[in-house]
Amino acid sequence: MKHTKTITAAVLSLSLLTLPLVQPVHTASAEKINNGQTKSQLNSKAQPAKSAWDKSTLYFTVQETTYAGISATVINGGSGMQGETVYEVFRSDTGNPKNGEVVATGVIGALAPGESQELTFTPAVLEQGNYMFKAYQRPGHPGTGVLWSDSITVEETRVDAESNQPERPFDQYFNSDVQGGTATFTVPEGIGKIEISFSSYTYPEGVIPQEDGKPYENQHVYDNVTETYGPGTHTVHVDLPESGYWQTDLYLGPVVETLTESGHSLDSIIDADYGAAN
Repeated sequence: MKHTKTITAAVLSLSLLTLPLVQPVHTASAEKINNGQTKSQLNSKAQPAKSAWDKSTLYFTVQETTYAGISATVINGGSGMQGETVYEVFRSDTGNPKNGEVVATGVIGALAPGESQELTFTPAVLEQGNYMFKAYQRPGHPGTGVLWSDSITVEETRVDAESNQPERPFDQYFNSDVQGGTATFTVPEGIGKIEISFSSYTYPEGVIPQEDGKPYENQHVYDNVTETYGPGTHTVHVDLPESGYWQTDLYLGPVVETLTESGHSLDSIIDADYGAAN
């Protein structure tokens, strides 16, 4: 009996000694999954890689109002941008524009080191209020990721003068083009023959035309072609004066020898050009 007890104690002691050696092997096996990878290895692979910063840094330099709207200039003070980014324009009636609404968005191109871009906001109606440009840095930038221009105040609502000028209704209809003494136009299919005149005019002596060709009053015809045209594309030529300023008009109906203050009416004018003799 004593011999038996001795063997039992020895076996128990051996079991206790071997237990710590077996346990780590069992734990490591539990962490093994497909392809021999551990959970910790998979977790590290599951984390998405952060976007590499291209070392560019944008900042605003000039903010101002212009005759057409508002603008702000952004410059790249770091390394070359590896892609584009975007900007937004914020507006508020009063107070900080950051708390206002987005009224426009745009794209900033990939700027080289030291290169700048003027950001503009030129709506047909520029409303009174406070404005700010907000630009976004390239992905991975260590800062806040955004930058704001100074506030730009528009004292009173402004309307783009060009937006109030009526367009010639027949310009696109006849797909016309007038360059000096040459006019090209297309009479659409499905309509009958139509009378069209192409005239060159001289300005009164001493009169210099404005950007829109005005003043029209007392311009007198120099050369003219009036024909009846059917469907198809047509090209017409007239002579230009050898000196002074001239205007060429393509219009519906018979020749108009002398223009009045309003020129040709919108229900007759097709296209026009003006310039000076060489």
